[in-house]
Amino acid sequence: MIARFMAYGMLLMLPVSVAGVNLFGGGLLLAALLSREFWCAARKLLTNPMVLVTMAMLGLLLLGMLYTSGPRQEAWAVFMKYRKLLFLPLLLPFFQEDRHRLTAMRLLALSISITVMASWSEFLGWTHISDPAYGGPPGDAVFKMHIPQGTLFSLLIALCIGLAFATRSRLMQALLLGMALLTALDISWVMVGRTGKAILPVLAIWAVWEALRFCRPPARVYWSIVLGALALILGATLWVAATPTTLLGSVPREIHQSEETGIPTSQGIRMAFYRKSAELISQRPWSGYGTGSVLTETEILAAKGQTEVARIPTVNLHNEFLMWTVQLGVAGLTAILLFFGIMLRASFGRPVPIAILLRGQWVVFVAGCLFNSYLLDFAEGYAMVLSAGILLPL
Repeated sequence: MIARFMAYGMLLMLPVSVAGVNLFGGGLLLAALLSREFWCAARKLLTNPMVLVTMAMLGLLLLGMLYTSGPRQEAWAVFMKYRKLLFLPLLLPFFQEDRHRLTAMRLLALSISITVMASWSEFLGWTHISDPAYGGPPGDAVFKMHIPQGTLFSLLIALCIGLAFATRSRLMQALLLGMALLTALDISWVMVGRTGKAILPVLAIWAVWEALRFCRPPARVYWSIVLGALALILGATLWVAATPTTLLGSVPREIHQSEETGIPTSQGIRMAFYRKSAELISQRPWSGYGTGSVLTETEILAAKGQTEVARIPTVNLHNEFLMWTVQLGVAGLTAILLFFGIMLRASFGRPVPIAILLRGQWVVFVAGCLFNSYLLDFAEGYAMVLSAGILLPL
């Protein structure tokens, strides 16, 4: 019970306080290791596919420290950022009842909802609580920078949709779907971060698929809705992406500007990182360069760069799949793919609200990991690990 309370505290603190997450995380670690419930489940944990993959990922990171081309302190720093994976097996024994899982997801949704309301309040000029250091327009980054805030807001949409299936109250369903819509509007109009905007259409397609899977309409109606929804969602997305004045529409322009002039732009820098990743992977595809090697290797490539944007090194490739492949080669890529694959497979055959919640967070995190290194980051990484540890079966 104490371990669950600490997990609830981590979820409540996740959108607002790093210190709070660390405080409750320490309490969870202590409570779990001192709990009879955890040790009784130890045998099951040792055969659980997700636990095995998680331990394999940490083992690969430790192995990568032995042959890293980077400095030892950087390798250790990277490993410590991934240590949050340890919370996944710690959580599993304490969340094997759906009522506990739903309570946890409701608390996380409540905490993120407060941030959404604060974002709108900032945007409308009613409050002024955002940290000026984050920059951006009012409401773009309240307690977190816009990338983690956009990710958590996207996660809230998935949570609201999943929780709507967990209640029979029409009023509660309307409130949850209303919050999902309000959050989507915040991502679209208030925030300048592009990650949340890129995840939105994927979430929309997923939501339509889940609704149809639940309702099971006749085949003709089913395909009419599918085709209509795809046309609407993809059409709107393409229109936004093709409009240069929108934030998504500025992506091709920024990439083209960096390619033509060499001037660093947000998206131009990302493309340069992806090119460096491709070059590094082609040179050492099997073993990679070791844990914490990204900065050292991109500095070597940056020194050969002919333009300003090509001469920028990085410690973060802004793509979780590339991070694992560059550092740990094929084994690293296999591990992260298995992590997400097991998560998706586990969602099928589960009770409806839990299955939808699990698939929803899978959609958010897989889509987001194409543009960011979520497990390396704090808020996004903890959101992934805590959600998986709570929702997955033991």
